[in-house]
Amino acid sequence: MSPKQEILRKQLLAKIHMHKEYFYYKNNDAWEYFLSLRFGVSSSKDLSIDELKLIIDIFNHKVCDQYSYTPDLKGRAILKKASSNKQFFYLKALLKQVKMPIFSFYKLCKKTLKKDIYALSDLNKKDCTTMLVVLEKIAKSKQNNKK
Repeated sequence: MSPKQEILRKQLLAKIHMHKEYFYYKNNDAWEYFLSLRFGVSSSKDLSIDELKLIIDIFNHKVCDQYSYTPDLKGRAILKKASSNKQFFYLKALLKQVKMPIFSFYKLCKKTLKKDIYALSDLNKKDCTTMLVVLEKIAKSKQNNKK
């Protein structure tokens, strides 16, 4: 996501969270339900820029409100741009080098990062870097043990 997109996204989130319709839903404990019905998420932080614009249009009555909009998966994927391709391939190569099964790696992630990882794409850049360091240490210790 580019810096301009990040700024736009923060502005859209601010507009939503300052809108009277948002306060209506939030005061009636229905905000998560609103998002869940329409977009299949429980928090506005998970929405793409286009989906945020759509919410503002719904609030301003420019668009007819309906249930279950088609999710903008491409826009959401930009938000979750996890690790770079280079990190991803290096991670897979290290896993192969240390001969670690993927489920063992997920357990290691849970122990190291203190959160559940169900796919390599769930790792953000910081977490991926952390796990690369851990795997490099494992690979180094295995090399030293062979000597």
